[in-house]
Amino acid sequence: MKIFKLLAVATLSATFTLSVAQADTLEISVSKQAPDMQTISRPHNGMDKADVERVFGAPYAINGPVGEPPISSWSYEKFTVYFEGNTVLHSVLVKPKTAE
Repeated sequence: MKIFKLLAVATLSATFTLSVAQADTLEISVSKQAPDMQTISRPHNGMDKADVERVFGAPYAINGPVGEPPISSWSYEKFTVYFEGNTVLHSVLVKPKTAE
């Protein structure tokens, strides 16, 4: 009887584990998420911080640097810029705030 209970528990555990492990991942590119925002001018890879500030103005928030190499981000109203040291790695659009 103990073996039967042990097998039943093992079977249920395996079934539960397999059902939890299966998940779908939906990936939607930024261009598909906000096609109307794709024309927004934003910093490009390789720019330095001085150029970003000269072209786009001062950010409303600065985060970091964190880690090695030092990664920091500057937040603007419509995008966030990520830097490695003094160089732009990437800029990403910020989801517009919706009226509630």
